[in-house]
Amino acid sequence: MSLLLVVVLLFFSSSCSVSSGQYYVSDDCSSVTQSPCHPLSVYAGNMSQYNNTIFYFIGSINIKSNVNLISVENVTLRGTKHSRINCIGNHFLIKYSSHVTFSQLLLYSCDIQCYYSNNFTVENSETFESIYFEAVNAFDFKFLSTTLRANSVTFNFNKQCGNSELLTYKLNFTNVYLVGQLLLYVSQGASYNTLVVLDNTFVHGHLNPTRSCVHVYHRNSLLSFSVKRSSFHSGWYGFSLFSLALEESKCAFSTTQLLCTISFEDSHFYSNKVAFFIKPNLINKHPLFILIKSCSIRDNTHYGLKIDVSLLSSVTINITDTELIGNAANYLVSCHSITLSNVTIANSLLTGLTLRQSIVTVNNSLIFRNNTGTTGGGLSITHSSYFIVLPQASFEFINNSATYKGGAFFCGGPFSHPFVYAEPHRDPPPLIPLTFSNNTAVTAGNDIYGFSIFGFSLANVSVSFSLINDPTISSTTDAVRICFCDFTPMQYITCHNNVPEQHIFPGQKVKFKVALFGYNSYGVSLSLTDGAVDLLIDDIKVFPYSLQEANCSYFEYSPAQFIYTRHKVVHSLPYNELVNNFAANSHIVSYYTLHECPIGFSMDSNLRTCTCSQGVSRENVTCDIASQNITHNGLLWIGTYDTSTPFNANATNPNACIINEDCLLYCSPNPVTFQLNDTDTQCADNRGQRMCGSCREGYSVLMGSSKCGQCHNNYMIIAWIALFAVMGVLLVVLLIALNLTVSVGTLNGLLFYANIVKLYEPVFSRKGALPVLSQVISWINLDFGFEICFYNGMDTYAKQWLQFAFPFYLWFVIIVIKQLCRRYGKISRLMGSHTVPVLSTLFLLSYTKLVCTIVVVLHKREVTLHCTNESVRSVSLWYDDPNVEYAKGKHAWLFGFALFVSIIFVIPYTLFVLLNPFIEKYLSNYKLFRKNWSHFKPIVDAYSGPMKDEYRFWPGLLLVARIPILVTATLVADSLIQAHYFILFLLLTVLAIVLSLGYIFRGVYRKRMHNILEVWFLFNLCMMVGFSVAYTDDSVVEIWFNTCLSLFTVSFMLIVLYHLYLQLSQAPWYNILVRKLFCKLCDDDGDDDEPLLDVTDSHKTVDEQRNDIVPSSTDVFMHRRESVVDLF
Repeated sequence: MSLLLVVVLLFFSSSCSVSSGQYYVSDDCSSVTQSPCHPLSVYAGNMSQYNNTIFYFIGSINIKSNVNLISVENVTLRGTKHSRINCIGNHFLIKYSSHVTFSQLLLYSCDIQCYYSNNFTVENSETFESIYFEAVNAFDFKFLSTTLRANSVTFNFNKQCGNSELLTYKLNFTNVYLVGQLLLYVSQGASYNTLVVLDNTFVHGHLNPTRSCVHVYHRNSLLSFSVKRSSFHSGWYGFSLFSLALEESKCAFSTTQLLCTISFEDSHFYSNKVAFFIKPNLINKHPLFILIKSCSIRDNTHYGLKIDVSLLSSVTINITDTELIGNAANYLVSCHSITLSNVTIANSLLTGLTLRQSIVTVNNSLIFRNNTGTTGGGLSITHSSYFIVLPQASFEFINNSATYKGGAFFCGGPFSHPFVYAEPHRDPPPLIPLTFSNNTAVTAGNDIYGFSIFGFSLANVSVSFSLINDPTISSTTDAVRICFCDFTPMQYITCHNNVPEQHIFPGQKVKFKVALFGYNSYGVSLSLTDGAVDLLIDDIKVFPYSLQEANCSYFEYSPAQFIYTRHKVVHSLPYNELVNNFAANSHIVSYYTLHECPIGFSMDSNLRTCTCSQGVSRENVTCDIASQNITHNGLLWIGTYDTSTPFNANATNPNACIINEDCLLYCSPNPVTFQLNDTDTQCADNRGQRMCGSCREGYSVLMGSSKCGQCHNNYMIIAWIALFAVMGVLLVVLLIALNLTVSVGTLNGLLFYANIVKLYEPVFSRKGALPVLSQVISWINLDFGFEICFYNGMDTYAKQWLQFAFPFYLWFVIIVIKQLCRRYGKISRLMGSHTVPVLSTLFLLSYTKLVCTIVVVLHKREVTLHCTNESVRSVSLWYDDPNVEYAKGKHAWLFGFALFVSIIFVIPYTLFVLLNPFIEKYLSNYKLFRKNWSHFKPIVDAYSGPMKDEYRFWPGLLLVARIPILVTATLVADSLIQAHYFILFLLLTVLAIVLSLGYIFRGVYRKRMHNILEVWFLFNLCMMVGFSVAYTDDSVVEIWFNTCLSLFTVSFMLIVLYHLYLQLSQAPWYNILVRKLFCKLCDDDGDDDEPLLDVTDSHKTVDEQRNDIVPSSTDVFMHRRESVVDLF
């Protein structure tokens, strides 16, 4: 019966399958000598009939449909030399088959699917451009000496029911180069054991968020994953394991404990985002064993190790003889059984190793070298992590650094010592070698932060260390003491338990210098540290603050409530076991008093700070109560009225008054920041006090300008007085010697020009004229022309007296000379008749200077005072020195003298020169008048002598023309730049009137040359005004201004030379010489046209004018003017 059954089976087998053998596959069988040969489509129609068969692929073969190997056994697909299979989007399907082999195949765009098969082998083959390789419950797979280029190589191991015994299925990769991802779904539970072996396998990942080199989804199943001599690089994860839930099943499994074993030996992980990653997604109670031995994990950009087994109850990790080099970080969480032996962690960027809720056993060496981090450069342990130390253990921390604290080692747990012996009762306890070298931290603890290495212990088990090289350790802990601090001259820190009480205003901050101290490496002495401090105000906790530096640090606090009283401030360390042992040093106490806003400030309820008070507030003015600084844009003065008595800036000053006024004369034009007790900052040119009216201490007002300077020699006043006395005499002598007087007719226009330019110099050019040109203008105006310190302590008041003194001194000199001429004949013959014209000239020279001085003295300024008691009142101050009250005190004398000079000289002189023709005409018939008039007649004739009879009022008209210009320029001297165009328009109007009148009168001078000179000077002034208006570029205006002044200076020198010629022409020897040289010109006396310059007509003195008297306007019976000498 049995024999019959066998015969029947063989019959049916022979009828359903082709006999075993070799078949050849080619798209062009005509070129193939072997047989049988057919295209693959011929065989693919029913592959199940080709058991125990080898298919040889010859040449390039294009697969035009899917190739299904279903229920086949012992089938081999083998390539030959130069063979190539192009799937063109089709795939190979292996299902319900066994012992299928792909050998020496070159596959392009071929996807392979394998379902419920076993003993599938891919050897010596290569795939290109494949999308996936997928296997489901495919057992005993082998990839041997094969290159796989596929997006994903996926194996899915599911449950199988009905196994009475535990079987092991193997997945083997040997000598494989995989470009893509190896993906394992292990969810068979205990139905069988999956053994995955990677030997000499190279996996190149894809570096995208969903790809790993090797990725395992593990669902509480039996798994043995063994890797040797392999490499994993350029993946998001080099190796990753996710623990998931196992689906429920009715299958009866073996009672074998579910164990997952993962081991890596002699392997490399590099250039991944994360090299080794384990993350459970749910609670797993089954054991997991991980071994990493003799591996290199380096240059991974996010993590080398990132293992979080917080949801796994039984995990054992053993890392031995392994290097973690150049990774960004290494992170272990909840690893309660991990052993490190001969492990080197180096060149990490974000802490060499971080332990959190982990217990690490150290066997042999653990080395941290050249790592950096924030808290802990080499090692950081937190949340109850600690080390179990075996006797042969050693630790090295070399060249690690932290940007915050713990350069080598940071301990952030609640324990004071993170080391325990593995054999605590060993006697004697072993000394553990410990090396610290060249570790640094920016804030605290170059070597250690958080515990004392030689101090306290964990669970009363002390670990003893032996320092290998440096016996000193830079170590500190969290703060156990707080104190107020300060720096000594040697930069040492001194501690104080008390500090002076502080006084502040709303918006200001209470400032403290505080230092924190922790234990050093021996747990006895204290060292600087950082940490948190609780702040209490009046025994109420306000907020905690942190000191970020292990140093004497500043802390500032701005009170939130404005209660104007004394307050208590407590700085307290947060409670912990260490602080509790030093309660006396755990807090410090100080006080501050909050005051109402100081002068110049008022409370702003919206901003909750002190801001500018009503008296200070205006556009472009800001107030900062923190520094009590006031800032404005310049040309403004803000300060207290009483600057002579400095007030206390920290007091309310109930009687103080504020001035807030424009200050264009002496104040700085630039933005300034100052305090009300130091208002001199607002001033320019070394000035100070109220509205910058006086010089600062040690400075004096300079002659020649309004600036203040220092006097270096107290005896220089004697030299200056002597110099000016001599200069005054020389000036008078020069005027007499050259007859440089108004009686000649050449000086009227020149003096008018010089007076106007001196007044308008800041308007014409902000930088002023060139030094030489400016000197000429100043001397003509009887000014010094250069800055000198006359005497130490001179102020504006004394300077104005001196301005009066010099003109009067010149008058005195000429009057003395005149009196000497009357008494002594020789002096009279020497001086001739020039004394009266010189006196008249000095009157005219002094007129502008005296009027300017009088206007300055009489210039008043009304200033508004804003007082603290909210009252507002006005005071009158002298404009030139607001420190002096107007017409009061010492200014009253100067004020009275200025009025006296105005009444005695300025007003009469102006009317006298202007109205002398009318006075002489209408009052000459009175005998009393004629008797007194004879004394003034020489002076009148000196001014009007060069004029035509009908225009003898012209010198007075030029005098009156000066007044509006002079008064305007003096009164607005502090705003010449701001009133630029108004002042120029006024000057242009005056010039136009004078020129128009001169044109209408067809010349007011008897000589044509004098008319031309005056018009020339007026035209020069018009050019200055025109250029100042036409050009906005200061450099261009300055060039034209100096050009016009140069022309004036040349004209002035020519006039001086002309006067010199007139005087020389009086000498006989000079006349003889001239007659010989110009004898032909002497024959031209009959020419009707009067020459512009009559060189033969020698100048006649006042005594010689007898023969050339011009008729008086009041004497109709005389044909010529009365002789000046006769009248005199």
